Amino acid sequence: MTRFIKSSFAWQFAGGFVLGAMGMMAAHVTQPEMPANAYAANAVHAAR
Repeated sequence: MTRFIKSSFAWQFAGGFVLGAMGMMAAHVTQPEMPANAYAANAVHAAR
């Protein structure tokens, strides 16, 4: 286990995971708030 933790693969995987998480958080913060159902705001229900 110690050998795996010290391997470059583990560090590259962890680094990529951290960078991806930071990118997702940055994208999440910049997006406007949307309703739970994106179609609900413009929904027109026709009587059948």
